Amino acid sequence: MIIRTKSRQGTLLLLAAFLILAFPSAGRADNLFRFYPEFAGSGFYSDNVPLRTQNEVGDFAGLLVGGFFLDYTSAARYASIHYDTFAQLFAHQSRYDRAGEGQFVRATDLENLSPTTKLRFDEIFYRDAPTVGGIVTSDQAPAFNSVAAQLLLANDQATINQFTATLSHYWGRNWASELALHQTTFWNNGGTNNSLNNTSYEQGLSTFTEYHFSDRFSLGGGYRFYDFRFTFPGRPGEEAHWPFVKIGWTPLPRLYLAGIVGVVFANTQGNDRQSVNVGGIGLAQYDLERLHLKLYGGQQPELTSGFGAAGNVQEARGLALYDFTRRITGTVGGGYYQANGTGFNGQLISWGVGVSDRLNKYLSVYTKFVQIRRNETTSNQFLPTGTQSGKEAVGDYFIVGFTASVEAFRWSWQ
Repeated sequence: MIIRTKSRQGTLLLLAAFLILAFPSAGRADNLFRFYPEFAGSGFYSDNVPLRTQNEVGDFAGLLVGGFFLDYTSAARYASIHYDTFAQLFAHQSRYDRAGEGQFVRATDLENLSPTTKLRFDEIFYRDAPTVGGIVTSDQAPAFNSVAAQLLLANDQATINQFTATLSHYWGRNWASELALHQTTFWNNGGTNNSLNNTSYEQGLSTFTEYHFSDRFSLGGGYRFYDFRFTFPGRPGEEAHWPFVKIGWTPLPRLYLAGIVGVVFANTQGNDRQSVNVGGIGLAQYDLERLHLKLYGGQQPELTSGFGAAGNVQEARGLALYDFTRRITGTVGGGYYQANGTGFNGQLISWGVGVSDRLNKYLSVYTKFVQIRRNETTSNQFLPTGTQSGKEAVGDYFIVGFTASVEAFRWSWQ
C-alpha cells in the first residue's frame, strides 16, 4: 500500500506523540517530561547553488530553521520527538527560495520490558529538502549519512522515510541477541521533471547472536534479508540475503572497533539474474580528553537514490572533533558515498572544516567551509535541469550561523 507524502507527515506526528504519552511508566522513579523550542539561522555563499555540472550559479542565501524537541523519561522507558521546518531565501536566485516545504521528523521510543529485554522504535522522515544549502548547513555536513546522500543524489524534491523496530535480549552474562525489522520508503517527487515521479521501498530483517568473551571482545554471527519494490514502470523487485560474522573489540581503553563481514547473495525477480558480492561494515572510534575521532564505512545492499533501483552502496565517513576549550570546538571531516544500481551510478564526495563556540547552555555560533562533489551516470536520462550525465558537479559553501534551544517546560511526577 502506497501512503501519500502529505498524509504520511501527519501520521508520523500522531504516531510519535502516541509513543511518547500513551503508556504510563510502571517504575517508582520520577517521570520527567521536557519541552525545548529550537531556532537556528545561517548565512552562506556558494559558487554553485543548485550543484550543477554546467551553467553554475553563485549566490548568497539565508536559512532559517524552527522546531522543537520534547522527551519523556521514566524507569520503564525513554521517548522523544524532534521536529524542524525550513525557510531558505536567496539574494538573487529567488527561484530556489523555499519556505515550509522542508520537514524533518525524528521519533524514538525505548521500552525496558525487563532487566534483560529492550524494545526500541525509531522513525526518521525528511521531506522536500530545500536545495543543497539546507543539507550543507545542517550538523550532518561534511560527513553526510546515507539519508542526506540519497537526497542530494536524487533532487531537491525527494522525500525519505525510515522506520526500525529492534528487540534485544541478554541471555546471561555472556550471550546477547537482537532482532530488527526495517522499512525505507523513498519518494522522488520529480521537481520540474515529472518523469521522475516514483516510489521505492526497502523492507528488511536483521538478526544476530554474539558471545562476550570478556568486556573487551565479542564474536558472533547473523543474517540480513532485503526486499526491494518499485513503482517505476517495468522495474522488477529485487532481493538480497546476507549471512555475516560480527566482531567487537576494545584493544585500548579509549579505542573501540566493531564490524560485520559476509557474502551478499542478490537476485532479480522474474529472471535468472543473480549476483554474489562481499558485504561489510566497519566502525572505529577513539576518544581522548580533548580529541574525538570516528570512522565508519563499508559496502552493503541499499536503495540507490530516487531512480527506482537497488544495488551495492559503498560509503565512508570520518569526523574529528577537538575541544580547544570547554566552549570552543574545531571539526574536520569528510564523506564518500557511491551507489551502483540498474541503469544508475551516483557518487558523492564531501569534506569540510569548522569551528563552533558555545556562548552559553542555550546558544552556539559557528563558521565552516564545505565542498561537495557529485557525479551521476544514468541510462534513464532523468537528471535535474542543468546536469549532464557522467560529469562532475562541484560546489563550495562558506557558512556562518547559530543555534538556540531553551528548556521552556519541565514536568516531573511519581
